[in-house]
Amino acid sequence: MNPLDLYAKIEPFIGFYDQYEILYKTYLRYLSSYSIGSVLDVGCGNGKFLKHLLERHIDAEGIDRSDSMVQRANEIGVRASCKELEDFEAERFDCVTAVADVLNYIPPKELAGFFHTINRVLKPKGYFVCDVNTLYGFEAVAEGVMRFENETQFLCIEANYADKELLTHIAFFEKEGELYRKHSGQIRQYFHTLGELKKQEGFRLETTEALRLFGDSPDKTLLVYRKR
Repeated sequence: MNPLDLYAKIEPFIGFYDQYEILYKTYLRYLSSYSIGSVLDVGCGNGKFLKHLLERHIDAEGIDRSDSMVQRANEIGVRASCKELEDFEAERFDCVTAVADVLNYIPPKELAGFFHTINRVLKPKGYFVCDVNTLYGFEAVAEGVMRFENETQFLCIEANYADKELLTHIAFFEKEGELYRKHSGQIRQYFHTLGELKKQEGFRLETTEALRLFGDSPDKTLLVYRKR
């Protein structure tokens, strides 16, 4: 199973819905201050942020590499697909968003290429708004073991952070008759320093904001880029 589809399967156990609503409101606060008519949400997940955009009459669509997440997003009435960034026409959107640490899933050696592709689909002077995990977010919040269970399901998540990488192991058991089916996989995330993120070609980093969603110290940083 695609690890991202596995994450979609276990998302209801993990929740964090209240924290993500706070994150969505932060994004919307910035977008409302700009003249934004069209948005592409990269890594749109379950589509809830897209729903907020549509409620504000913004032409929005999302892409995600999880078929399960895309289906979930479409079911709540938003436009989502598994298209790749490269499939969109140049200068198509006023703004691109990447909500909930999407950038942390991109290896450092691929980061410049990702920013280049974002730049291509943005209109002149368009915005790219994203957030990343801080070092505290990786070491103090994400690292550790989580366990959930009910009468028919059991989930164990173990995350270890070392050498600027967070490796998360997932084991999920679902009861089928008298037996259990096991789904397992791993997800790798990468810590990107603010210095690395500031020097991406084709963009000017206009604003950063430290966010506390899960801990006592800032665990995320929101970044607002402007296309040069």
